[in-house]
Amino acid sequence: MKTIRDMKAKRLLSILFVSAAFVLLTIRCNNDEGITYSMKDVSSRISGLSTTQSGPGAELTINGSQLGNVQRVFIGNEAVLARNFTSHTESAVTFNVPTTVGVNAPGTKTKVLIVFSGSERAFTEIEIVPLQAISGFAPLSAAPGEVITVFGVTLDVVTAVKVGDADATIISKTPSVLKFTAPAGFNTTGKVVLVGPVVNATSANDLVACTGDGVADCAPGLNLNFGLEAGAGDDFSNWGKWNGGGFMFATTVPGEYYRGERALKVVRDGSLGSGQWRIQFVSDPVDTEVGVSYTLHVWARASAAGAGFRVSLNRDTGFYPGDVALTTTWQRYSFVVPAERIEDPATRFVLDLNGTNTCCSPAINFFLDDIKIVKTP
Repeated sequence: MKTIRDMKAKRLLSILFVSAAFVLLTIRCNNDEGITYSMKDVSSRISGLSTTQSGPGAELTINGSQLGNVQRVFIGNEAVLARNFTSHTESAVTFNVPTTVGVNAPGTKTKVLIVFSGSERAFTEIEIVPLQAISGFAPLSAAPGEVITVFGVTLDVVTAVKVGDADATIISKTPSVLKFTAPAGFNTTGKVVLVGPVVNATSANDLVACTGDGVADCAPGLNLNFGLEAGAGDDFSNWGKWNGGGFMFATTVPGEYYRGERALKVVRDGSLGSGQWRIQFVSDPVDTEVGVSYTLHVWARASAAGAGFRVSLNRDTGFYPGDVALTTTWQRYSFVVPAERIEDPATRFVLDLNGTNTCCSPAINFFLDDIKIVKTP
């Protein structure tokens, strides 16, 4: 006959057995996304990183040996899977640091965990620092010695500026604005390059070298605010919305402006019917010489191909060129006004944006930037 003492002893043994089994399973558990108690440290395989500092979005390489079976890399808590490596060999793993990785406080570093197949793990660390980035610059063209203003983020870390291969001189810098002078002998159009402690930032557009007024970017603009940067809300200083104002907006979305930080967005949905004049964006009066030709240059693109626009004048002198059809990539369009159509000492230039058709369903968006009026060379 079993005693109460025997039953208690048996129950205690059962509890101890279950607990031991749970601990054993936990110890032998293989979690590919972290460290386990059965982990094998193979940090000796890592010879170093391509840089001691990096930043969100920057390229980083882990160098070493026997790296062919690396499954993923953790920068802090952010994982980069093997399928997202940009290069992967036995001696190097290259990838972009996740943009969600946090920046280190001064004097601290972020842990790096390299996960191999099975239980092998390697450990190192890196300092994550802010990186500079360019959103735009102005003016868009310059001669040697002229001041260029760059807009962006983390510009205070920039150590040098280049235009193409020429070294420029930094005048001042804050986190959001950097100013430099175009280098002496600057006669070759090129990208603006901001040199930083970790990586370089390169402008999307060229800074045009002015060697004469024949270059559209270098010819003196006769109209105010041709870059469309000035204005509040959806309004643009020195420009008017004469018709269809509810279809015209200011946009600051990257990709929707060509240069600077602001452009005109036009929504074409077909609701206004036909008639180019139903959406009109009009310049303030521009000083013109009677009997002299002028050219309007504009950078433009559309969200989808299939609609166009034209330029006309106010006062009406019979200048009605055909529509130009927009593409989905930024292009410069030029409208030459013949000398005989300039009949007044002050002329308004009109962008007729509703096209000759009743497109578009679904709506097509126009994006226009740098609307510059110059005397025709």
